[in-house]
Amino acid sequence: MLILLLLTGLAQAKTYTVLVYHGANPPYYLEEQGKPKGIFVDIFQELAKLTSHQFEFMPLSVARGQRYFDQGKIDIEPGINKSWRAEADVPGIYSIDYAFSTEVLLGYQSRCVGKHKPEQFYGALVGKVRGYRYDNFEAHIGKDKIVVYENVSEKELLAQLEHERLDYIMIGSVTADYYISQQPKYRKFQSCYEISRLPVHMRLQPHLTELQTEINIALRRMINDGKIKSIYAKYRLTH
Repeated sequence: MLILLLLTGLAQAKTYTVLVYHGANPPYYLEEQGKPKGIFVDIFQELAKLTSHQFEFMPLSVARGQRYFDQGKIDIEPGINKSWRAEADVPGIYSIDYAFSTEVLLGYQSRCVGKHKPEQFYGALVGKVRGYRYDNFEAHIGKDKIVVYENVSEKELLAQLEHERLDYIMIGSVTADYYISQQPKYRKFQSCYEISRLPVHMRLQPHLTELQTEINIALRRMINDGKIKSIYAKYRLTH
């Protein structure tokens, strides 16, 4: 298992494990020539400067990562809305919200025309990442509604969409923009429907109340200083 370490250089620093989804959702986390980069990497580099702690990234699949959190093998899961983990064995405790996540139905531009509500997608085959939840939109999934096909990451879903094996996919808008910017063949896709726009937090193990307080203080400073905004802007690629 690849473990990547962010060091503060402080002798008394504690070490906490951070869940990232390997290969699943750039630009939040990705590796270039074996080196980690992305929104989460930059955020935790700043948190390492503002706290006395070290953070180890643990890249895992979505399903395995959530099992590890439930088993206490992961300390922090970043970029989470509380509703997404409401049914988890260990719901966890949460930091303040520091950003928003917009989830969309992505499809070929021609298949988006005139569609403005979930019912208009009934009967379609829609891809989603295994282990992801979509809160109120889940009510539109099932028999005689939206048919769901699960895969391990957005990368695989985009390839299936491109080959028309899926009608649409559920994906975060930031991740969709990243892939569309990187691969011209995906520029025929567009957001057909906004599933949700929700605040995101750091999810922590329930016993980490002291760390929760420290992270909240650091995140507030990063928000007030414009650091969070600048980190997201760094990865907002245009096409």
